[in-house]
Amino acid sequence: MKYLPKLGLPYQGSKRKNAKKIVDFILSDFPECEYVYDLFGGGGAISFEFLQRPQIKKVYYNEINTGIVELLKDIRDNGVSEKYYKWIDRETFHKHKYDDDWFGGLVKCCWSFGNNQQNYLFSEQNEKLKKPLHLAIVDKDEKHLKDFEEISGIKIPSQLLEYKTINERRLKIMSFVKKNKNTDKRIEFQQLEQLEQLQRLEQLQRLEQLQRLEQLEIVNDSFVNVEIETPLEKTIIYLDPPYGKSTRSTYQHGDNDYNIMQEEVNKYIDNSKYRIYLSGYESKYLKVFEYETIMNATPLGSTK
Repeated sequence: MKYLPKLGLPYQGSKRKNAKKIVDFILSDFPECEYVYDLFGGGGAISFEFLQRPQIKKVYYNEINTGIVELLKDIRDNGVSEKYYKWIDRETFHKHKYDDDWFGGLVKCCWSFGNNQQNYLFSEQNEKLKKPLHLAIVDKDEKHLKDFEEISGIKIPSQLLEYKTINERRLKIMSFVKKNKNTDKRIEFQQLEQLEQLQRLEQLQRLEQLQRLEQLEIVNDSFVNVEIETPLEKTIIYLDPPYGKSTRSTYQHGDNDYNIMQEEVNKYIDNSKYRIYLSGYESKYLKVFEYETIMNATPLGSTK
């Protein structure tokens, strides 16, 4: 089975960059593990990393955000089809960002600024620039390249639309745009160097390559309600709750009050008979592993 690093839905606070080192540690610390419960599943990075380990028989991914859950189910059951690549404008985003179906999940994951699930990905100016590029790359339509040229002054060769995959076309066109910035136009071209939504869709598509998705059980509930019946000596629970400095309103637990949620997590750990690994900055529990990493796209910029 081919190993696929850094899998996961685009999600704020995702463990994509660090999933391997976390799972490596857990399995070295508890090599008997065969069943995993990822109870604050989020973007699923930890679940997908465990799925790739041959000793793991079943992974239970739980997430309280129904739209995210339905998106993951649709990817597992139907794959990433053409419907995922339609352009989503500002109005559509705000109309559907709270929907509890796969489309609501897609809107949250791929079309929100900083994956915050609240604000549209682009400013009004950048939306006008990036829409024709998106349509040109996805539909392979020269008309949209001409629309982009009228706005930006950059003429993109139509030959760049001949590459086979969407991701190949995205990379080639973005590279061309970066090398051919027109400084006479009053446009912030650093905003054109990537098409974030297509990058995120590429992340979703990579999940189709994961051969063991059928061994992923997907649950949509509060972490306290997930039933655990697998053998005690072969099971671990992984908890990655929101941290104390978080201000996100999308966690939907404890009335969005971190202190209430933390009390529930501590109570859950104290009353559980299973081995539990908890991610966080501060805790009353035994620290068994720590690492330093760069956190990007935070309100304060890049932080450790």
